[in-house]
Amino acid sequence: MFRFGIHSREQLTPAKLEGFIKGRKLIALDLYSALDEWTPAERNKLQERMLSQFSLHNRTFKYTITRRFPDFDRLAVSEIASRFPAGQPVRVHDIAVSDGRTSYDFYTELSRLYRDRLAFVASDYAPYVYVLKRTHSARRIVIDDDAHILQVTTPPFVFNTVRFESVWLYPVNHIVRQLVVRLYARPLLSAYQSGEPDVKRRRIDLLCPEYRSCVEKTVNCRFESYDILSGPTEQFDVIRAMNVLNQSYFSRAQLQRGVANIVRSLNDNGLFIAGSNTKQGTVVNGGVFRKSGDSLVTVATSGEGSKHLVQAFKPTNGDR
Repeated sequence: MFRFGIHSREQLTPAKLEGFIKGRKLIALDLYSALDEWTPAERNKLQERMLSQFSLHNRTFKYTITRRFPDFDRLAVSEIASRFPAGQPVRVHDIAVSDGRTSYDFYTELSRLYRDRLAFVASDYAPYVYVLKRTHSARRIVIDDDAHILQVTTPPFVFNTVRFESVWLYPVNHIVRQLVVRLYARPLLSAYQSGEPDVKRRRIDLLCPEYRSCVEKTVNCRFESYDILSGPTEQFDVIRAMNVLNQSYFSRAQLQRGVANIVRSLNDNGLFIAGSNTKQGTVVNGGVFRKSGDSLVTVATSGEGSKHLVQAFKPTNGDR
């Protein structure tokens, strides 16, 4: 078996996208922003599908869904409100947010309480990527800041190069992908790096329209690049990390390092919010933790609580 991909704006039609087989087609990531004529609901659904199939070089998925944590957001906002009166400034960092659609939900809830006293930062390991292509070619590649090749589009195919389709289910795709990466993608990257004028680069900002609007229209909302394994650059009252602190992405040592960085970036008595779920609206396993010295004290739990974070730290139970 083999499968083609969605590689052009003209293919972004219900007829091309519907159906069991067609529904599994990869969509070229540089089409992420080519959806202005779509309704918000249709656009969100398609962008979510693009990101669900796309993986970064560190093998983390960009998968995200609008309104993914409604009940958990209410729990978190309630805990924040109980510790930070509405009249005082609050600095919040939402980590590993993909294209910011769940951050928009969280920001909206918090801004109702704190308004202009809220300073909100959403960040992701790769908030943008780049497309390289020759001027008159339909073929192109997607790379990150470190020049890792993440996706190759060579009509009628679209290939991911980090996490890709099953070799057994799609042997033809596997063979073609290997050839295309070796004979086209790597030479194109080399041509760009050597300064060939015919190779053009375009940046793709992976930021959903709702959060982009917040960034453009307000002074208290930012979107930045941040690696959870790097050291803290600012101090915050609240830090949130959803669906990222797990062993499918990081080793135990890396988890410990990531959480240690988060704790260092928290002000004393600040709140760390962490959790994980599988689908939109399902129960989040996680909780809210208060920084006390170098420790984290559990102040609220959801689902199975901090079980999924036990490899990274051992929070203690505490009073509200």
